[in-house]
Amino acid sequence: MTLDNVNVRTFMIFFAGFCLPFLMMNFHTPVQNNKGEEFYHLSSDYLWNGEELYKHAALSGEVITDKVTTHSYQIMYGRFLLPYYQQNPTMKMLEIGLGCDMGYGPGASVALYKKLFPRAELWEAEYDADCVEKHRNGALKGINLLTGDQGNDVVLDGWIADSGGNFDVVIDDGGHQNCQIWHSFLKLWPTVKPGGLYFIEDMLVATMAKYRGANTEICDKQLIVPNKLKEFVDDLMYTRDPHEYKNDIEFIFCQHHACVLGKKEITLNERGFQTFLFSLDHR
Repeated sequence: MTLDNVNVRTFMIFFAGFCLPFLMMNFHTPVQNNKGEEFYHLSSDYLWNGEELYKHAALSGEVITDKVTTHSYQIMYGRFLLPYYQQNPTMKMLEIGLGCDMGYGPGASVALYKKLFPRAELWEAEYDADCVEKHRNGALKGINLLTGDQGNDVVLDGWIADSGGNFDVVIDDGGHQNCQIWHSFLKLWPTVKPGGLYFIEDMLVATMAKYRGANTEICDKQLIVPNKLKEFVDDLMYTRDPHEYKNDIEFIFCQHHACVLGKKEITLNERGFQTFLFSLDHR
């Protein structure tokens, strides 16, 4: 064994025995702000262990969201949302669905976001206005709040007007009706910034009759959101010439029960002459 090999091996043992435990301690240990609220320093941990960071933060809360128990959404949030926040710490994020109908009550995800994203501008939208008012000065204190039916275009226009739109991130964890999800997507996707993210949760129920009850001019009972996403995937896969691809969806990542869509960045060369339009074929 050469001297160089010995030095490399010695360094690796030192790193594994001393540095790595220190990094893990820093990674799992929340700090407090001047209000006594706990939050996590992401530093560079999101690059190599974002899923674990998200899950650990969720499981350490007083109320634990089903995002990491019933579901395994730490996969998409650890891989996409945490890195996005690291690069855009003042991001503007809208989540639809506070969890007012959950057994553990509203605000579990809100508490998690306050920990993980202390500098973000957080918006929450909820159908149950009475629930929002009840918890406005408690679990929801400091959060920007919107109410109404996410399947109603007038309500959605009001949300965009009241919030100013221009979201970095949208998370749909709302009513889970196919038409609710689709109306929300058609209205809110255009308000997502280039490079932004749009998450849709709980699509395992999409084919169940109780989640196909809505019927509007642009969405009937035959519409199933995962099938619409498959159409987007077909466009991504089979459009041979990239210049012919007119949609502004850059990628779609799906995991068990959920997907995230990434919005195409507009380059400096494109900004002056090209506007990416949402495909009318999918309306």
